[in-house]
Amino acid sequence: MNDDKWFVLKEGSVKGPFAGVQVESDFLHSNAPVLVWGRGQLEWIQIAHWKDRQLNPEPHAVTQAVEQRLWKVKAGQNELKPMSYEQMIAFLKTKKDLREISIWTDGYSSWKEVYQIHKIADELGVSRRAHPRVPIMGQLSCETPEKNFELKVLSISEGGLGASEGHQIRIGDRYKVILKSPNLYSPIHASVEVVYAGADGYVGMRFVGIQSESKSAIIEYVKKFDDEKTAIRNPASPS
Repeated sequence: MNDDKWFVLKEGSVKGPFAGVQVESDFLHSNAPVLVWGRGQLEWIQIAHWKDRQLNPEPHAVTQAVEQRLWKVKAGQNELKPMSYEQMIAFLKTKKDLREISIWTDGYSSWKEVYQIHKIADELGVSRRAHPRVPIMGQLSCETPEKNFELKVLSISEGGLGASEGHQIRIGDRYKVILKSPNLYSPIHASVEVVYAGADGYVGMRFVGIQSESKSAIIEYVKKFDDEKTAIRNPASPS
């Protein structure tokens, strides 16, 4: 089984994916601070904390909240009986074509395609996104006429971003945002629309307006990240 699912942030540079054993051997005793992120986590964590989780895995509150909810699945016009998150993922993994599958759970205003729910799409390893999404660490300042608040950004692409701590956010909400990240050479200024909002606080947003300089900064970061990932998976032959 391929365990290359971990990304590390060291001295402002994101690298990966790595197998867990490689993260431990190459980064655990680093002199510089190291953070680790993997799919399913809501934030980057210190490598020592990551190591402790590997030795003592425990279901955390967020995972429990997701697993305890009931989900409805519709295949075409055929609506199935409500099921747990784990049962739904197992069912979806048996399907070769997910285009006719719709999903609903508490908090959704309408049925959603699998591809609209980033967390589920990531777990299934599928995506309809035209742009690759990569991990990043940063703070997202959101502005509305009523209030301002901040989220922790976990991933980004040319088309949008994923963030945590968005319990107050609803699908369809729109915000003016500023993203500040040590991985980017300048702040990102944009307008976004929420396309996914989970009960665990994870939210997915798409850009509906973005400054050209900000878009260029994202493209440059994603390309650099993909170049590093390709180099790791396809090392040059020794001369």
